[in-house]
Amino acid sequence: MNDLKFALRQLLKSPGFTFVVIITLALGIGANAAIFTLVRGVLIKPLVNRDEDRLIYIRQSAPNIGQENSTWSIPEIQDLKARVKTLSEFGDFSTIAFTIIGLGEPREVNGGVVNGSFFEVMGLRPVLGRLVGPQDDGPKGAPVVVLTYRFWSEILKRDPSVIGKRVNLGGVEGDRAATIIGVLEPCVPYPQETEIIANVSSSPHHLGATMVTERTHRMTELFARLAPRTTLDQARAELRSVYATMKKDHPEAYSKRADFQISAKLLRNQITSGARTVLIVLLAASALVFVVACSNVANLILACTVRREGELAVRTALGASRGALRRMLLAESVLLCGAGAALGVFSA
Repeated sequence: MNDLKFALRQLLKSPGFTFVVIITLALGIGANAAIFTLVRGVLIKPLVNRDEDRLIYIRQSAPNIGQENSTWSIPEIQDLKARVKTLSEFGDFSTIAFTIIGLGEPREVNGGVVNGSFFEVMGLRPVLGRLVGPQDDGPKGAPVVVLTYRFWSEILKRDPSVIGKRVNLGGVEGDRAATIIGVLEPCVPYPQETEIIANVSSSPHHLGATMVTERTHRMTELFARLAPRTTLDQARAELRSVYATMKKDHPEAYSKRADFQISAKLLRNQITSGARTVLIVLLAASALVFVVACSNVANLILACTVRREGELAVRTALGASRGALRRMLLAESVLLCGAGAALGVFSA
């Protein structure tokens, strides 16, 4: 403690040096802390989805006509469900706009329409009420709505009395009265940022003949779970085989010029694919900034120590041991680094 008190007095005698060292460390540590927090949240921290290591995203693309994600049609999804055995369950999600009436002022919302197994496939749970399930699936299911956590928190102020309320969902092809049955837990909003999620019978468009029978009416995202003791590579091989048969059976729906393809990724990799490279580059850059900051601080402290050779010589002549001198210099460094780290974390 005496060493620390003495070191503090010494540093206060050189405010310019102390300020420069602390600010330099704060910049290096702050940048690293901020970037690593971002990288951890996006690339490392587990998703809330249960058993995320078996949750995959299945993409259809037509690169020759600029469609990196052409989504799926209902007939295509039905073919995959019937023929693919390496995947145990499928969940589909399509985005559609609704005008919701019954929760205060009418408002336009971005909605999702899902099948009865979607939430089970995604491994998500409710924080209030229940989610869309098999009993709500198909055109004969009663129209029901699940609120996303963000919509419930920000717009409805976490009002628990919304469960059981009847609302009207308006769309371009008609209206449906639906019942709010639950609130979804906070999760990554993929594939779209939605405010409500409804079952198929809540959307007149999804009940129309075009949606149900037209193979080229593609507007649905597809998710699935790997079957037990099945690897992603095995699922990919079977998906490619089944997809090749589909293209052969329905050549009119798959233009050769477009070069339709199928691919599958773990959901986490799909979500982070657009950000992974950028985040890794940022992390490397922030690490370089930290190394430069530490080098500069080391040079400053070394230069300061060289200027104090006379002082250190006097202390040695008066009986100070090498250990005591090292402890004194170390105490100063500890104070400088501690202050820089605290300011860096605060700024991050």
